[in-house]
Amino acid sequence: MAEPEEFLPIERSSIAEQVAKKLLDLIRTRNLKPGDMLPTERDLAAMMQVSRPSVREAIRGLQILGVIRVRQGYGIYVSPLDAADLLGPLQFLLTLNAENINALYEIRRLVDVGIARLAAERISTPDLLRLKQLVVVQRDLLYDPLSFRASDLKFHTIIMEATGNPFMVRTASSLYLLGAEYRRLASETPGVLRQSLADHEVIVAALEKRNGEAAAKAVEDHLHNVHRSTVDAMEKDQ
Repeated sequence: MAEPEEFLPIERSSIAEQVAKKLLDLIRTRNLKPGDMLPTERDLAAMMQVSRPSVREAIRGLQILGVIRVRQGYGIYVSPLDAADLLGPLQFLLTLNAENINALYEIRRLVDVGIARLAAERISTPDLLRLKQLVVVQRDLLYDPLSFRASDLKFHTIIMEATGNPFMVRTASSLYLLGAEYRRLASETPGVLRQSLADHEVIVAALEKRNGEAAAKAVEDHLHNVHRSTVDAMEKDQ
């Protein structure tokens, strides 16, 4: 367990964020190790010379990310820090806006295109069947944006999980969810769902052929269309 002197006073700006950063630094440098129990909220607030609500907010954020775990009646502990814990939902750290929308789709291209290549090699026959069935279902959902979005998440999740790589699954899922709100607006724009359906059909065809390059190209084209419709939706929402 970290010594009291490790919890030094911190700057007063963005207090909860600074508290979270300090705790993450202690974990990163192994001053706090997996399974260690943290001081109580009251003690942390005293050590860092901040308010208990600020400490509570930082703890809640780190708990959402899976970095720490709170056991009611027992205390606050550092998580085992496996792949899923370390790559907790990125959507809790970032807010999508006009300034970073291009950056979001830049990283999605890198991650999702790589996923497509791996999925083409590793996807199982039952999962291919599930994708083909989803595409059939989506043909009847072109005028039902809510249901189409639900099926779209399932479609992309099957492909992510086909890689068998938990880092990729968690990262790609978080990036997908970052754009969810504006995808909601975009999905209500005429023609957008029809384009997504056409893209999905091409993706499934490439995966069925076990063609990694074709799958990568299909996903990249799909992301280009998603990016364009998302930007349009954001501009109309301003």
